[in-house]
Amino acid sequence: MSGRRRRMLLLVLVVLAGLLPPVAFLAMSWYQTAQTRHAELSRYAAATLDRAEDIFGSAETTLDGMAAHFEPRCSEATYQGLRRAVFESLYFQEATLVIKGLFVCSSNGINNPAPPVTYAENRIVPDKGIHISPPVVLTREKVTSIVIHRRAGEDSMFGLVLNPVLLGEPGRKYAAEDRITLAVQRNDGYTLAQFGYEPTRALDQTQGGRVVLKSTRYPISVVAVDAPNALLQDWRRNAVIFASAGLLTSALLLVLLLSLGRRQFSASAGVQDALADDQFQVYYQPVIDSITGACIGAESLLRWHHPQLGVIMPDTFIQAAEESGFIVQMTKWVMGRIVTDMAQLLKENPDFYVSLNLSPQHFEDPRLLKDIRSIFGTRVAPGQIVFEVTEHELIMGEDSKAGEVLKQIRAAGMKLAIDDFGSGYSSLKYLGRFQFDYLKIDKSFIDAIGTESLMSGLVDTIVRMGNQLKLKIVAEGVETPAQLNYLHQLDVHLVQGWLFSKALPADQFRNYMAANRAYMLGAAAGKTAAHG
Repeated sequence: MSGRRRRMLLLVLVVLAGLLPPVAFLAMSWYQTAQTRHAELSRYAAATLDRAEDIFGSAETTLDGMAAHFEPRCSEATYQGLRRAVFESLYFQEATLVIKGLFVCSSNGINNPAPPVTYAENRIVPDKGIHISPPVVLTREKVTSIVIHRRAGEDSMFGLVLNPVLLGEPGRKYAAEDRITLAVQRNDGYTLAQFGYEPTRALDQTQGGRVVLKSTRYPISVVAVDAPNALLQDWRRNAVIFASAGLLTSALLLVLLLSLGRRQFSASAGVQDALADDQFQVYYQPVIDSITGACIGAESLLRWHHPQLGVIMPDTFIQAAEESGFIVQMTKWVMGRIVTDMAQLLKENPDFYVSLNLSPQHFEDPRLLKDIRSIFGTRVAPGQIVFEVTEHELIMGEDSKAGEVLKQIRAAGMKLAIDDFGSGYSSLKYLGRFQFDYLKIDKSFIDAIGTESLMSGLVDTIVRMGNQLKLKIVAEGVETPAQLNYLHQLDVHLVQGWLFSKALPADQFRNYMAANRAYMLGAAAGKTAAHG
């Protein structure tokens, strides 16, 4: 072989040696990314199918009970039974009785004369089991109800009316963030509900990955579809990591990785330095009993007083603290500040409490209970401390670890609140599994009160769930008298928000509390004088 040929062969071998490793790693990254996206689709589809089966299972049980106990005619007993079925349900807006195609009565009243049922699907009397009628209209702007029927007699049937939005709660927000579209469909192709990334687009027009799960209990299935470019976008992020294994000598990749690491380190280091330099301050937002006007508690909120940027809200720095693990140290500092700021006030007001947040990292911290006991000790009564946990944090922490930590906290005498309820992954699953004392309604639902948003009606459902589980309900972000009046109608009286007060530094909060106590004493004295 000539020298030229040897040099050419060597060049080819060098090129192959330089290309094959990164190509192989990139292929591996594509396979792993595709597997991960498929697993994510499957997880969302399974969770959605579980919720749909729970809702339709509840409907079937309720309808079986109605058929067993009430005659298919509009008697007073039947009418009261329809009303009770809706009142005791977590999901259904209305219960109905249809006889010979006529809508004779419902939980809202007796129809005289009875109008005909115009939608053909709602006239189908099932031979056995339940029949699920899809909505007439299902768009972002307008949603009509799903009607679930069960035979009551030869030409009659009992029905339950369901808002399709409930099939997508509470995971729609996270599905959209993960670029996943979900649809609950009948097996014949009719769509019952669609939500997530593209809630109005026909699923057969999408080009992304797809997972279909069929129910073994009902004639329904769940379709989970990826956004067209989701796999490619995720692969691009992963490809950098995999390619680094084949290009360890690549200066450009090294610079990029060091740059990313330096930026992340700088963010977390800045938070640590700010804590050491005493730039953080705990603010307290009052929790008000809106019936009596008494301030019965406060939520502790962290603020960063940056010397150049001014006051920085937690959304800016909490993520960096969580990703670096420094959030555990920050929370320990917050507990110490609560003792410094509020110990005397808590001692003088035994029924008053202060709440603070736990992050997912706390479920991994073996020192948490020891820190709680050593910091609060005998200076603060355990029952005056409430730890707030969001639904998302329960998902991030494994159920077993989270459950054990929360169980130990309650055993130590402290209380628990589920925060931002309705915006996380779950609803009854976590309320039933963990022993919470308070349920806090997310501000986004309070903002929807009095609007035409689909979320406005969900406040009633959340309150009903909380009442059934005997939880104290706190409404966050109350800013208008109209919102307060609506909450009063639902018997929700524990509120916090700018309608009463913004979050205050410790000294201003103590002044606020003193003024509130003086007001309450004056009101009590006035009542005593009036009755004397």
